[in-house]
Amino acid sequence: MNKIDYNQSGGFPLSTQVLDAAQEAYKNFNAFGNFAGDLAIITGCQDSTGGTVTDGFVAIYGELIPFVGTTKTANVVIVETGDQRGFEDGSVKSVIYSRYATFGEGPVTYPWADFRRPMTLFALEDRLLQLEKAVPVGLVAIWDRPEDEIPTGWVEHTDLAGRTAVGHQTGDVNFGALGGNLGAAQVTIETGNLPPLSVNIPIAPNGDNPGDNMYGRAGVATNRSFTVKAGPATPMSNVQPSRIVKFIRFVGFN
Repeated sequence: MNKIDYNQSGGFPLSTQVLDAAQEAYKNFNAFGNFAGDLAIITGCQDSTGGTVTDGFVAIYGELIPFVGTTKTANVVIVETGDQRGFEDGSVKSVIYSRYATFGEGPVTYPWADFRRPMTLFALEDRLLQLEKAVPVGLVAIWDRPEDEIPTGWVEHTDLAGRTAVGHQTGDVNFGALGGNLGAAQVTIETGNLPPLSVNIPIAPNGDNPGDNMYGRAGVATNRSFTVKAGPATPMSNVQPSRIVKFIRFVGFN
């Protein structure tokens, strides 16, 4: 921030330019109002009995300004008054301007409902600490965005790459080993996976010789077995309808 060294010997050259420089220097403090937002209650401005609001300070689009409490209405205005002083040439002009915000109506108004009371830095820190405790280190979440957009405090959890997650069940033959991998994306049906199948194919007798069957084998009236080749045993997909995502793991902000 700019500064002015008034404590100098030799007769300080006080002028309107120096006073204007001083005004520009302290105007920099208005920048703190931007921390709270466009319309914010900095301090005070408490609801009291009788539908009134107490005095305080507010920030209106970067300007830190006193608030004069009065009966609450829908809108806030900025009031500016000039303190007139006599000049050496005999003229009278406004020199000191006082600005404050209050309830009222005018060409430019700001809805009181839009004014927010920001949290203090200590309260915000406490909230962040509570949030960190609520999200334990090691928590795994679904991330449906590119890797370069993973937020701070999280890393890709590659242990789940190409897999879906299922719940752990203690003692279960398939799901009892926490952190274990199982299943396959494709499967091939083997003969041992087929259910028992019994097919009876009757063999008709030979019409010319009832003692023979239709294949000309004398005295054989039993059934005949066949081998049927169904296909080349191509592996089939074992994947349920899915969406490809990334899994990310919380590692903390330290």
